[in-house]
Amino acid sequence: MKVNLREKRLIIAGIVTAAAVGIFYAGTMLLPDSQNLSRNVEIKERMLLSQREILSREDLYRTRLEQYRKQLDLDLQRFLPGDSPSLAGTELQKVVKAFADQNGVEITQRTILPDKKVQDTIVKVSIRIETNCAPEQLVQLMAAIENYEKLLKIDEVQITAFKLAKKYEIRPSMTISGFISVPEDKTKPQI
Repeated sequence: MKVNLREKRLIIAGIVTAAAVGIFYAGTMLLPDSQNLSRNVEIKERMLLSQREILSREDLYRTRLEQYRKQLDLDLQRFLPGDSPSLAGTELQKVVKAFADQNGVEITQRTILPDKKVQDTIVKVSIRIETNCAPEQLVQLMAAIENYEKLLKIDEVQITAFKLAKKYEIRPSMTISGFISVPEDKTKPQI
């Protein structure tokens, strides 16, 4: 079978077209786009400058971290002594009893409430007291609790008041809380 001139031209045109399509495909799909490439370079340059700026502030960050650690240590010193909630609850009862005695407040009932985990290593220890006192004595007791060197909070106050012989008496009920730091639980998986 002999190929005539016209068929040869068609075959050559087909080969040239296939080659042109192949070159176009290689040029557009396989080779990177210059605009996209320049955009990627700009983005990476900005990221690099940002990271260099952060690294240049390393001393500032170290100083702040040290300040935060010192503040954390000071805050931890304000927690109640003891590693367990029962020891801290006992200490909290002693402190509240001492303040009540100083201010002439009669404690009629004391109840240790269940402890609550506030964070991984911080536990809130609370007691509920019922008292019998005059309003001025209650104010003095609350001021003494709030101004104590350890971190104590009055979470709740309920007051029942009544008048006896031209004198008001109140029977306040208060929930007072303190905090302790407990060792982190090693059995939990770290994430």
